[in-house]
Amino acid sequence: MKAYGMDLRERIVKWVKKGATRGQTARRFEVSERVVYRYLAAEREGKLAPEKKPRSWRKIDPEKLRAEVKKRPDATLKELQDIFKVSHNGIWARLRALKLTLKKTHKIPRAVSTAALVL
Repeated sequence: MKAYGMDLRERIVKWVKKGATRGQTARRFEVSERVVYRYLAAEREGKLAPEKKPRSWRKIDPEKLRAEVKKRPDATLKELQDIFKVSHNGIWARLRALKLTLKKTHKIPRAVSTAALVL
């Protein structure tokens, strides 16, 4: 969820300073009362601007991923995760962005495996 912009934050603080209650302000700007309290406290500290969160995920080189998928088309997300040292969701998202799919081939044909179960 994205942070509210500076303009809204300033309007909320200004509205309360004009004399509106925190509850009225929350209803008027369609935010929670907790948000109003937080913005007032942040304004007192001089830190009203939204904090920038550092991006901590690792980037996966798309060409290396393409080469690995071409070399090992039967690799699972877990195996690729171990190779690239990132989360399986990171691998999945990058594969999706590159429009690559991982299709598994069955080592035992389905007809043979179901026949073995019936016997």
